[in-house]
Amino acid sequence: MRRVILLIIDGLGDRPSQSLKWLTPLQAAEIPNMDLMAAKGLLGMQYPIAPGVPPGSDSGHLSIFGYDLDKEYPGRGVFEALSEGVVGDGVIFRANFSTVREENGKLIVVDRRAGRVEKEDASLLASELKDLYLLNGEVKAKFVHTLEHRGFLILEGEGLSSLVTDVDPHEEGYYVLEPEPIDDKAVKTAEAVREFLLISYRMLKDHEVNRKRIAEGKLPANFILLRGASSPPKLEPFSSRWGFKPAAVAAGPMYKGIARALEFEVFHPPGATGLPDSDFSSKIRKALDLLEEFDFIYVHMKGTDVASHNKDPQQKVRVLERIDLALEPLTDPPEDLLVVITGDHATPCSLGKHSGDPVPVLFYGRGLPRDDSSNFHELDAQVGGLGWFTGSSMMRLILNYSDRALEYGLRPFPRPRGYIPRIEMLNPLKI
Repeated sequence: MRRVILLIIDGLGDRPSQSLKWLTPLQAAEIPNMDLMAAKGLLGMQYPIAPGVPPGSDSGHLSIFGYDLDKEYPGRGVFEALSEGVVGDGVIFRANFSTVREENGKLIVVDRRAGRVEKEDASLLASELKDLYLLNGEVKAKFVHTLEHRGFLILEGEGLSSLVTDVDPHEEGYYVLEPEPIDDKAVKTAEAVREFLLISYRMLKDHEVNRKRIAEGKLPANFILLRGASSPPKLEPFSSRWGFKPAAVAAGPMYKGIARALEFEVFHPPGATGLPDSDFSSKIRKALDLLEEFDFIYVHMKGTDVASHNKDPQQKVRVLERIDLALEPLTDPPEDLLVVITGDHATPCSLGKHSGDPVPVLFYGRGLPRDDSSNFHELDAQVGGLGWFTGSSMMRLILNYSDRALEYGLRPFPRPRGYIPRIEMLNPLKI
């Protein structure tokens, strides 16, 4: 049976860009290592959720890891909190520092990330929101900053529910939305959210950090946009569902959080930032080292998605080329290693946001089947030997090409499983 390295290049899929002479960033980039693996491996295209459905990074990952979004998706906020090792019984929101302006008694979103506010400014602002009491002290609000503009908000108190709407419209130039209860159990939560938004806005808009930012020509981080209300999840561990002993190599908060939710061992190697300047080679070196102890290594690369959200195809090309340099050790893998490269969603630079486009997939390893593809990009992947599939099929394919798939109809476990079990998983007959 093969060990596996699954590399998820965030926002990998794209569309042709005029500034790249109508090539996609993958087509325009000089990526000889990924092209070599493509020429000797299998390509395909996957819709992380379903055709035309734009995934979030959290939902895209969950689907690729083989979880049923209709039944098992808890909401995004909890993954952000788990990235910091925070667990509890409250309602947790993904939060963005953002820039808003007032117009006729309403707030309009100018920038959903406050110009990707710097860590120092974000940390100072976050310290003002560390502990707030809402609804006459019935609800405690705690805001925690993680990376750049990102953070999470925890509401704690009696009678709260995660069934509230987002206030983040997910588009710039739109009004901040009123928090609304999805059912009667969430009325109190919606009221608490509304009070937090108004209090935090009054605290942030005239804060000295933001006065300084405006004087320097920067966007003020004057509002907290909330989305993805969630409660702590009860997800089956990845090892139980798929039979692997898993580890994760990641720097971005959400990606570490989702790995912890699925009970991966999580590693953050030196130089990994979750940004375009990340040390991608450090991540690959760590992944290879972890193969001594683990047999499924998930490696996350974030910089491509940041470039896409910045609508900067040239930067995305540069990031892809740096990632490719880091992948050179994977071009000559051990005989028992399967390398899988894909993305959690497409983020076309022309849009600056996630789309429902498909994402290229590459399977590579010694002795595996090959197709006629010669390069790793969208056009070759469209006619690759893996065909087209949804993200929910990814783990089945990984089991198959890592020689771990259990023949249909066999049942060494009381519950249905698709993998050949490790010997320590079995219950031997005692005589």
